[in-house]
Amino acid sequence: MKTVRTLLVTLSALTLVVVGASPAFAVGAGTPKPWHYWIAPILAISFIGILVAIMIGYYVKVLRPKYRGR
Repeated sequence: MKTVRTLLVTLSALTLVVVGASPAFAVGAGTPKPWHYWIAPILAISFIGILVAIMIGYYVKVLRPKYRGR
């Protein structure tokens, strides 16, 4: 039963993404505007922030107790 729920949630999310990401010209808004110019810096900074958070978390949870003792 849990697998069915997981599959249903995944398919629902995928459907929302596909419907929400329809091109602008299909909705009648004229020519589509490029969206990747403004979102690229946000995605890059977020990716770098996540990498830094993972490295700090690894240091705090794994390396520091290993060399300093608990």
